Amino acid sequence: MVESPMYERLMRLVAAIEKASELDAWDDQHNKVVCGLNEANNSTHHMRTTQGFTGETGQQIDDWTGRAMKQVQAIKDGHNTAMEYYVEARRTMKQVREEAMQLSPTLIDSKLEALADAAHVVIPVAPVIGPFGLLINAIAAKGEAYVQGLVEQANNQREVAATDILQRANNTMQGLADGTNAQRTDMEQRVSDWGEHSGPTPGPSNGSVRRDIENGYLNTSVHEAGVYPGNRDTDYGRSGLRGPGSGLYPGGYDEGGPISDRVMSSPRVPDRFADEGEAGSRLNPIADPQDLMDIDLLHTRVNGDRHRNGVIGGYTPAPPVDRYHPLWNVNGGPGSESALAGRLGGAGMLGAGAMGVGRAARMGGDLHSSAASALGRGGTMGMSALRAGTYSGPGYGTYKPPSVEGGAVGVAGAQGSRGASGTGAAGSGRAGTQGGGFMGGGAGAGSGGGKDGKKARRRKYTPFRVEDEDELPEGYVNPMSQTYGTDKDIAPAPRQDDGWDLRQW
Repeated sequence: MVESPMYERLMRLVAAIEKASELDAWDDQHNKVVCGLNEANNSTHHMRTTQGFTGETGQQIDDWTGRAMKQVQAIKDGHNTAMEYYVEARRTMKQVREEAMQLSPTLIDSKLEALADAAHVVIPVAPVIGPFGLLINAIAAKGEAYVQGLVEQANNQREVAATDILQRANNTMQGLADGTNAQRTDMEQRVSDWGEHSGPTPGPSNGSVRRDIENGYLNTSVHEAGVYPGNRDTDYGRSGLRGPGSGLYPGGYDEGGPISDRVMSSPRVPDRFADEGEAGSRLNPIADPQDLMDIDLLHTRVNGDRHRNGVIGGYTPAPPVDRYHPLWNVNGGPGSESALAGRLGGAGMLGAGAMGVGRAARMGGDLHSSAASALGRGGTMGMSALRAGTYSGPGYGTYKPPSVEGGAVGVAGAQGSRGASGTGAAGSGRAGTQGGGFMGGGAGAGSGGGKDGKKARRRKYTPFRVEDEDELPEGYVNPMSQTYGTDKDIAPAPRQDDGWDLRQW
């Protein structure tokens, strides 16, 4: 469905690391080297203490054996320091594999797969004032559009995480390679200038690992800290971000347990959409996934029952960068990407998902038209042509929407770094097809940009217009008056708060 070159590259590295585990069978060779050097040193020391000569001959033998022992010790210290770099390289590769396996091989969970058939998905947004002063705090999107936009954002997040792991692995291994080359030069110098040997050169390992190496044991366990920048005990920074109160999910998420009485007893916050028929309303849900790219869909709780003290139910996507996150279990486990591709586009899109979008695009014919129709875009490359934002920060939870291009017209109110919260963030109006999305965004949001903004199509809503007041139809009520009835039956608004209608005050 989408292309993931960095994740695929990381998985090839993982396969190579697993094959490199065969190096464990050669660890006893280091013990043989250490034992041989120790035996050489002990034999030389025994010769020196038992040689039996006195005078100048005895002194010559003592000097020779002393030089030999220093040279053997220099070789031993140099070898052990070099093995520190070797051990840390092995440990780094194991830790890289462990962190890589934290990423989910699938981008969707079972609940998201089912949402593809939904008539519309309710996405909470930040309250804004729409036409006639009405509050808008939610938008409706077609199930297919929501799923396609979410898959694109999930893929982008996983690609960022895979790139980050590869970069840290490259930097760590390059540092170890540089240290190995420097140690080889230092070892050659120490062996030739044995008289200046003053002890072992510090290596990258800690004291306990160094002692294991000196005793002939190569400790490559991932339980040691090592030099790779990541803490295994916290699942490489993920374990502390798995709760609903971690900060990654402003609206929290449904943990599947009993409903909170505190939330249920608080006043309900009803979903208020744009006028029926307008884009984002339930009768005209958003059909273009690009229009959703201003919203951080990965951390937004949709279809929830909102109350003043929280949200009941709803769906929150499982994060693709943490396959052990509780949301994977809450949402019924991983979904089937191939089944979702077939559901969205029939046989054509299923073929595109199985063979790769690039190959499918070259086939043309029925496959091209089928996938294009399924995605609502311009061809089999439609889904990959979506421009999603980027993720960064702890847990890759900070979302930056895509920049506006071509002076696209939109409405200000982009979500910021965290996307929609329990009451969300939004704007009212449409953006350009390839602009910042339905919510607008960037410097051009709301007012357009440059000369191209003047050419954009704009919709002006006129509820009713009468040229001559004498020609008003019978029973006409001015929609701008915000009142109804006559001067005899108009009454003040009730002052008692029933806890339901936010517009009452």
